[in-house]
Amino acid sequence: MLRTINQTGRPVALLAVRPYSILKSPDLHKANWKQDTVYLYQFKRSPVVPNLSPFCLKIETYLRANNIKHEIMPTWTIRSKEGKLPFIELNGKQIPDSQFILFHLAKHFKIEENLSTEQRGIARAIDRMIDTSTFWTLLYFRSVENSTNFMNPNVSGLPIPGFLTYFLARKYQKAVGQKLKTEGTATRERHEIIEILRRDLQAIDDILGDKKFLLGVRPTTPDFSLFGHLASTYYLPFRQPVTDLLDDDFPRVREHIERMRTHYWSDWKRPQ
Repeated sequence: MLRTINQTGRPVALLAVRPYSILKSPDLHKANWKQDTVYLYQFKRSPVVPNLSPFCLKIETYLRANNIKHEIMPTWTIRSKEGKLPFIELNGKQIPDSQFILFHLAKHFKIEENLSTEQRGIARAIDRMIDTSTFWTLLYFRSVENSTNFMNPNVSGLPIPGFLTYFLARKYQKAVGQKLKTEGTATRERHEIIEILRRDLQAIDDILGDKKFLLGVRPTTPDFSLFGHLASTYYLPFRQPVTDLLDDDFPRVREHIERMRTHYWSDWKRPQ
């Protein structure tokens, strides 16, 4: 809250308004766009993984896998009209939200997954589980339990001085923790959150089996979601419950994300 002095000499409270509530995000950021080129707005690269956002990593991997012409528009500050990342711009139209981005890309570029009705139902169910239940559990261990590790500039890539890391990490931890309390995950005991994650991974492993990808020899939508969420967490340089679960209990799921990385991220050089 800001304060000023009125003509009577008394302090008057003014509403502190965030800049983005005054400056409306433009309908289009890329004015000189090229036909059928996807402009992907996402967080800047991390020193350890291509993107710390599972949703950004999901979309970029999908673009690579389907050979869609695209340009990466890395940013710390730009957001969609909904105030989030990632979003794309395609032929003069902005599309936010990773789920709707995939809907739009598949329709526009006529990408068919050729699934049976049963497979289509399984794909939708597992994809929504990964983007919700699995996401919240991974977020808890990455951003609440390991906020200081996560916000370290050597991991996050954020242009912040080292001495500020602890204070920003505490602020970030508090914000994410409150969001997780509202959603429900952070109201659970730690062992219960691990159990939710374990059951999600078990469901994924049950469906994957010994196949190359979740539903056969080619990756479909839930493969990209799975890779985005697990790769952006598993490959971080600090241990979390998902690290132990993939290494010890679900090696087939770990091999899945390694297979995706090999296929579509040959330029991703992991730190030794």
